[in-house]
Amino acid sequence: MNKSRFATWKYDHKGPGYRSRLQYWFAAGFFGASLLARQIWPLAIFLFIVSVIILLFRRKKLLVNARYLICGEHIVYFANVVRVERDDSAGKLCLVSADSSKLLLERNKFPTNARKADKIARNRAAKFDKVAKHLTERVRQASPAADFA
Repeated sequence: MNKSRFATWKYDHKGPGYRSRLQYWFAAGFFGASLLARQIWPLAIFLFIVSVIILLFRRKKLLVNARYLICGEHIVYFANVVRVERDDSAGKLCLVSADSSKLLLERNKFPTNARKADKIARNRAAKFDKVAKHLTERVRQASPAADFA
C-alpha cells in the first residue's frame, strides 16, 4: 500500500486546526501512565493534566496532497476546481470549485518568525508565492480545463 504524503504549510485559517496521530498517541500514553500511577496521586494528576494539555493544542496548517487540499474544515479536490484567481498585489488566491464553493488563501495569514516589518512582508510573500505556485501546478495536473486568472 502506498502512503500518500502531504505537503504542509502553517496557515492561520478560520475554524479548528487538526491533531496529529502522534498527539493522540502521546495523550493516550500519558493518560495510561496516569492510570498506572494511581497510588501516587500527585504524579497521576500531573500526568493526566499533561495528556489534556496535549489534546488541547491544535495545529493550523494547509495540507496538500496530489489530489486535494485540506484547509481547516474545507477540502478542495483539484479535479473539481473550475477557476483559479490569483491576485499578487492583494496577496490572494481563490480556488472556485464546480459547485461554486470558494476557498480563499491570503498572504497575511502565513505566519513568520521575523520581527521586522520588511522581513515579515518578504517572508509572507515568499511563502504565499511558493504555495500559490504549488497549488496552481496541482490544479493544472488534475483539471487542465480550469480557467486561470
